[in-house]
Amino acid sequence: MRSTKLNGVLISLALLSLALLGACKAKTPAAAETGPKMDMTPVQVIGLGRIEPEGRILDLQSEVAGTVTRISVRPGDAVSKGQVFVEMTSAIEKARLDQAAAQVRSYRSEIGAAKAALASNRIKTGNAKLTFERAKSLYEQNASAKFNFDAAKAEYESLQEEVKRLEAGVAAAEDVLMQSRASLELAQAEYDRRFIKAGSDGQILSLEITVGSLLSPEKAFGTFAPKSPLIARCEIDELYAGQIKSGQKAYIRTPGMTDPLSRGVVSFAGPALRKKSLFSDAVGDLEDRRVREVWITLDPGSQILFGSRVECVIQLQER
Repeated sequence: MRSTKLNGVLISLALLSLALLGACKAKTPAAAETGPKMDMTPVQVIGLGRIEPEGRILDLQSEVAGTVTRISVRPGDAVSKGQVFVEMTSAIEKARLDQAAAQVRSYRSEIGAAKAALASNRIKTGNAKLTFERAKSLYEQNASAKFNFDAAKAEYESLQEEVKRLEAGVAAAEDVLMQSRASLELAQAEYDRRFIKAGSDGQILSLEITVGSLLSPEKAFGTFAPKSPLIARCEIDELYAGQIKSGQKAYIRTPGMTDPLSRGVVSFAGPALRKKSLFSDAVGDLEDRRVREVWITLDPGSQILFGSRVECVIQLQER
């Protein structure tokens, strides 16, 4: 009897355990469906970059060949637009310039004399015209001989021809003066090319010449940074390139470090993917990986050396 009751209790407990187990299994999918979902969108993207002026670092070159006679700057100096900082031998060009300037002065003097003669002749022609008109009136009234009329007429017509001749002479002299001015401008341009000037405000980064060096148009002799905002020009892997937009906040740091060197915003994102170029010499680069060029304009006052390699951290989501 007691054995039968014990068996019944055991059977009831087993059935209860099975019921509870089935209930737990039935609730498991529902719990999974209502649980929080993981957001796999990256918070930030990191790419390698290099510090440059927005106007890029430019090579310094001469338009003509020549020997350096004077250098007025050193690497690191700031220059203003139009400032001469390298001079070359210019004796021949200076002589040509002086000769052309002398010719212009000579032709101007000739034109001045021709115009004075023309003005004087016009006055004489005006007086001769009055004399002719009086002689004509007297002759028509039979108050004067025909001889006087003919003489006044000849004098007037002669002076008219002289005026035309002088006018033509002035016009021809002005044409020659125009040509001489063009020659003067050419001589001035050739002379000016012996003096290398800054094309814009900026900073001399390097100079590879000394007084006595021979410059040639084919070879750069230094580098120049035009005055412009400081940027980090970086490359973002194609996997995350589509998530970069202008205006996103960013900061730069030394590779391998965590502290920011400077902050800024994305000011440009290239319209197309291309091969790596900034750091294509890095070991392990894969040729089939493509990148998007991105500019980060740094906050004013950032003091970072041009050419510094940095890590660019672009914030994709506001924190």
